[in-house]
Amino acid sequence: MNGSAELSIKHFVGAWRLMCAEAPGYAEQQANGIHCVFSGIPIAFFNIAVMTDSSVATETLSPAAQKACEWASKRGVPWLFVVTNEALAIDTDATKALDSCGMVPAMPLTGMIAQNVAAPAKVPAELELMRPQDDGRCSALVDVNGLAYDMDLDAAKEILGKKAFWSSHFPALGLADGTPACAAAVMMVDGYRYVALVATDPARQRRGYGELVMRHALALSARTHGDVPSTLHATEAGRPIYERMGYVPIASHTLFMEKRFLDGH
Repeated sequence: MNGSAELSIKHFVGAWRLMCAEAPGYAEQQANGIHCVFSGIPIAFFNIAVMTDSSVATETLSPAAQKACEWASKRGVPWLFVVTNEALAIDTDATKALDSCGMVPAMPLTGMIAQNVAAPAKVPAELELMRPQDDGRCSALVDVNGLAYDMDLDAAKEILGKKAFWSSHFPALGLADGTPACAAAVMMVDGYRYVALVATDPARQRRGYGELVMRHALALSARTHGDVPSTLHATEAGRPIYERMGYVPIASHTLFMEKRFLDGH
């Protein structure tokens, strides 16, 4: 595994620790080549276990995942198991190996990096870009993500819906005709600007709002920390947008989930 993939793994752990550490049910463990970071809230995205070994073979993957399942079972919340494809030994089939643990692929993510990203050049008259300054606006950031990903994220508001959480980070919200329409955030992880929570209300998509609000969040962070490189983990839908902005892939990850959570049990 190359150093770029290691950076992407490190930022998974670092970013999730920042997002989750203030949750009442926060728990963390590093063992068996896996780093677990759980908020304890009942949303899989906020509870992750990341394979951190630089080389993962079939004979080590399944036992390590089983240990993670045992640890996670005590928390009673849905969670995601992150496997970095560049770390897999030749002929290692992660999907086959993890099926024995009752886990299936949930989604791919691409680790990406950009050396610099310009601030938004022109913002449409109907869009107002702002930094949320109260709990209501911070909650709106969560709401926009819920709409974009068609998920109930209300439980995340106990963390991300509070102005106090964002005091040292850089959230950005876009209002279209006065209504929350897009959102993004930047957090500092190991000296890098880490981009998260980029989303646009489906009713307002395909207008460039997501890119504009993300550039605004990066510009806000640059005022304090300078134009240092930024990283992110992109969905398949978001990746082309980020590539257009100058981001390049550094790692490919597959997120697995226990079947019992997919089945609603």
